[in-house]
Amino acid sequence: MDKTDQTAIDGSALELNRTEKTVEAVLRVASMALSITGLVIMIKNSISNDFGSLSYSNLGAFMYLVSANGGCAAYSLLSALAILALPCPISKVQVRTLFLLDQVVTYVVLAAGAVSAETVYLAYYGNIPITWSSACDSYGIFCHKALISVVFTFVVSLLYMLLSLISSYRLFSRFEAP
Repeated sequence: MDKTDQTAIDGSALELNRTEKTVEAVLRVASMALSITGLVIMIKNSISNDFGSLSYSNLGAFMYLVSANGGCAAYSLLSALAILALPCPISKVQVRTLFLLDQVVTYVVLAAGAVSAETVYLAYYGNIPITWSSACDSYGIFCHKALISVVFTFVVSLLYMLLSLISSYRLFSRFEAP
């Protein structure tokens, strides 16, 4: 057992190699870019026609999606910079903090994608038993852009699931239980 492994088992610090840092930073920057893309698509999503005007701000689910994507993009940038700038070795507290925040962001973005996907589904198909008709017949391009934004959000949630696995592996495999 080398010095790095012994230090991690003692619970004081953990060395991250350059490959680990690079992979994690790339995943975080990619999730930031996709979050911003989904956010911009949704913010610019508005339509006016003979039936009226519609914007993302008219629907609470889409406002939550924009907020979640914005928060995710900000956290992704800050955490990528932190991963690259953290001195090696990093402490157990820093590893736990990244793990906790990764979990929070994962669930927030997943929830935003789920509630927005439900809204897009209702817009496309309506709900016949309660006489809601499809809104996408009248607002087709709005629905299409909303769907694209939701897809980007689900890709971000998949990236954050992967980041959560990485951070949980780092925490639970390299440090002893309290």
